[in-house]
Amino acid sequence: MAAANSDKGTKQQIETAAIVLDCRDHGESDKIITFFCEKLGRITGIAKGAKRSKKRFVNKLEIFSSLRITHTLPQNGRLAFIAEADLLDGFLTLRTDFSCYTTASVMQEIILLATKDMEGDDELYPLLLWAFHNLENQHPPVSVLIFFLIRFYAIIGYCPSLASCHGCGKKLIENESYSFHPQNGSIHCTRCNREQKSTRIQLSCGTLRSLDMALKQPIERLQRLQFTEQSRQEALSFLHLYGRQLFQREIISWAFMDAATNQT
Repeated sequence: MAAANSDKGTKQQIETAAIVLDCRDHGESDKIITFFCEKLGRITGIAKGAKRSKKRFVNKLEIFSSLRITHTLPQNGRLAFIAEADLLDGFLTLRTDFSCYTTASVMQEIILLATKDMEGDDELYPLLLWAFHNLENQHPPVSVLIFFLIRFYAIIGYCPSLASCHGCGKKLIENESYSFHPQNGSIHCTRCNREQKSTRIQLSCGTLRSLDMALKQPIERLQRLQFTEQSRQEALSFLHLYGRQLFQREIISWAFMDAATNQT
């Protein structure tokens, strides 16, 4: 850490790895940037003169870019001050490939919905960085999103219960179909679901086992897991429905991601 002078006295500056989640113009020459940082989580800061910068910020503050930034801490509701930014990875494919862009946009929207400023978490930043690297390296966007979301829900404390029926407690049975109930994040076997006289999204045993494996695997091994086309569609529908339930609103970017996926 280093100290830096400001118009209000001396403020502590911090250097950290960060990913750009949002960038918008402010006035004639400034930009307001929302980052997700390695240790601090989400912060929003102002980059003075960024629109005119020919050295400090040029081509560095693009959405989804991975940076190392030097900044002050936001205090008393004020923005952090972004002093410098060094580009680590521009993730160009995430901005030039429509399918990758819309998939990354779903991740961005969900992170902004689920997190607050300065709520650091040791697992969220590595997960987001892993997802962006895999999109950049042309891994199937739908699979990357499935892995990201199931892990993300678990990290924020809303891990769905997928290993056994919530009604009777029985473990998963091959060739059985299960219904997912988003209100309590649980599954019900055919018999228990019929007794409740309710219909929810249907998930096969194979899909549930794959999702359960995605929760248990080390992050660097996630891409070894394979989904059938049916399991991909079931998992995606389930994760969308569960997200809508958790956040009590539609995930706006999901429709664009859906359209991009159907075009490929």
